[in-house]
Amino acid sequence: MSAERVGSQTRVCLWVMGAGADTVPEGETVGDRYEVIAPQIWRDLTPDSPPQTPDSIPDTVLPYLKAHHQRLHVPGIYDVVVHRGKAPLILLENAPVNARSGELYPTLLEQWGRVSSVRQISWLWQSWQLWQSLQPLGTAASLLDFDIVRVEGWRVRLLQLISDPKSPSLKDLGRHWQRLIEDARPTIATALSQVCDALISGSMSPEQLTIDLNYLLLKESAQQRPRLRMAGETHPGPNQSRNEDACYPEGEQPEIPTPRIAIVCDGVGGHEAGEVASQIALRALQPQLQGLIAESGREENAVPPHVVAQQIEAAVRVVNDLVNTQNDLQNRSDRQRMGTTIVMALVVPQRLKTPQGWIQVDELYLAHVGDSRAYWITPDYCHQLTVDDDIAGREVLGGRAFYTALRDRPEAGALTQAIGTRGSTYLTPHVQRFLWDEEGVLLLCSDGLSDNQQIESAWANYIGLITKHIISLPSAVASLIELANQKNGHDNVSVVLVHSKPALDGAYTTTPDPEAASSETPEDDLTDASKALLYGEEEEVATVGTNTSEGAPRAAVPRWWVITVAIAILFFAGVAGWWVAGQIAPTEESNETELSE
Repeated sequence: MSAERVGSQTRVCLWVMGAGADTVPEGETVGDRYEVIAPQIWRDLTPDSPPQTPDSIPDTVLPYLKAHHQRLHVPGIYDVVVHRGKAPLILLENAPVNARSGELYPTLLEQWGRVSSVRQISWLWQSWQLWQSLQPLGTAASLLDFDIVRVEGWRVRLLQLISDPKSPSLKDLGRHWQRLIEDARPTIATALSQVCDALISGSMSPEQLTIDLNYLLLKESAQQRPRLRMAGETHPGPNQSRNEDACYPEGEQPEIPTPRIAIVCDGVGGHEAGEVASQIALRALQPQLQGLIAESGREENAVPPHVVAQQIEAAVRVVNDLVNTQNDLQNRSDRQRMGTTIVMALVVPQRLKTPQGWIQVDELYLAHVGDSRAYWITPDYCHQLTVDDDIAGREVLGGRAFYTALRDRPEAGALTQAIGTRGSTYLTPHVQRFLWDEEGVLLLCSDGLSDNQQIESAWANYIGLITKHIISLPSAVASLIELANQKNGHDNVSVVLVHSKPALDGAYTTTPDPEAASSETPEDDLTDASKALLYGEEEEVATVGTNTSEGAPRAAVPRWWVITVAIAILFFAGVAGWWVAGQIAPTEESNETELSE
C-alpha cells in the first residue's frame, strides 16, 4: 500500500498565503518549481517529486496539521517557500481550487440562493460540525469569513484557516448566519431566523443548535429519499494465491427493498490468517448492524447522529474484540496476529414527527478503520470521504511533518490501527453521517484499487456510464476490479458500489401514526438467502435501540446492546474458533507486516 499521493498526470494547483503572496506576478516561476497562474494560485511543475518538510515547522502551520482528519473540508500544508528574502509563504494543497481551470470554487454566499433547502441546511450543518472541530485549534473564526468558506457541490471547503486568539462565540456565528436568511428557501427561512435570534440572544446552547439543525436537515431531506442500487465483488488479484479481502454484498442487490449495508474488509497483509480476520469481521458485523437498523426504524423520533455513531462504534469494537480474542487464544503475537481493515456504509431509516405527520428519511453513515476507503463520485467530481490510518497521517497529526513530504517513503502507508490486532481500548473507529441530495455513486474499496491514485485517475470513465444506465452496476464493479488487476495487480481487491438517485416524485411521505410508519422493517426487506447469509442460523437477532422523549430527540444508552454483544461474542467466537482451527495451518508463513504499532 502507499500513502495518499498525486499521480504523474495530476495538475497540482495550490493556494498560497502569507505577506506579499498576492503581489507575485502571474507567469513568474518561483524556486524553479512553482508557476504563478493567478493571484495566490500556483501550479507545481514537478508534482512527482514531493517537497520536503523544513527543519523548523512554523507555528502558523500547526493548525493545518492538527486538522488532518478534516481533509474533506480543510486544506493541508504542501510546502513553505521563502521568496525574495521575505517572510515564508505557505502553500496549501487540497484547497478549493479547480485543478483543471486553476480557478477558485465559488463561495457559499455566492451559491446560497441558487441551491435547494436541503443543500442550504447541509452547508450549515457541515459548518457547525467544523466549528466544533476548529474551536480547540483556535481557528473557528475561519467560518465567519464568507470569502474563505467555499463550496464544491454538496461539500463545504475552507480556503485557509484564520487563527484568532479570542475564540468567537455562538453570538458571532448567529450574526454571521443572519446574512443568509433573506435568500434562504421558504421552508427553512423562518426556522433559520429563529435559530439566529436564539444564538444572538445567548438562549441557545451548542446541544440545542445541533438538535435544531439536525431536525431541519432530516425534514428537508425527506423530500429527496434516495433510490438505491448496490453491487459488490472481491477478487484475489493476478499475483496472489489467496484472497484476504471480503465484501458484502457479493453480486447485485435489488433496488427494492432498499439495500442498507455495504462492507469491505481487507485482511492486514503480512499478518497470518488475514483472510480469516476479514471474514470474521464481515459476518459478525452484519447482524449487529441489522439490529441497529431495525430498532432505529421503530423509534418514534429520529435518533441523534452522535447516538447512532456511538452504536456503530460499539459494533466495530465488538468485532475487534472477537478477532483480538482469537489472537490471544492461539497465543499469536507481533506479526502472527491477524487483523483487518474495514470500511462500511450503513443506511439508517429515521422517522420524524412534523406538523404534517410522520415522515421517513434515510441517513448514510460511513465507518472505517485502516486504509480501505470510501469515495463519493458524481459526473462532476470525486471526493475521498475517508482519511487513512497510516504512519504518514500520524506524523502529520503529531505536528512533525507535512503529509506530502512523507508520501513516497516506504513506511508512510503502514497502518497505525486495524481491527483485531489489539484490544478495543486502543481502537478509534471513524464514523461520519451524510444525507443525499444529488445523484451519484458511493464507492467502497480496499487498497488493491485505491493504491497509486487509480480512482482519482479513472473515475470519470465509469460514473457517467452508471448514472445514465449505459452499463449495469455489476459490470461497473467488474470493470473496476479489472482496472485494479491491470494497473496495480499486487494485492487482493474488493469493490462495492452504491448508486443513489434522489426520488423526487412523492418521496415526502407522511403517515398518521408511528405504527404505520414502522410497518416496513429491514427484516421484511430480506430474502431467505439474505437472512441465511446475515444470521447464519434461524435465531432471533438482538436489536440496538435508543430512548427518545416526545419532541426533540436525546441521547440514550442502547436498550438491547448488552444482548447483542453477548450473542455476538458467544456465537461468533465459537464459529471463529472452529473456522480458525480448520483454516490456519501451523506452518503457514507470514509476509512482511504493514501494521505499525
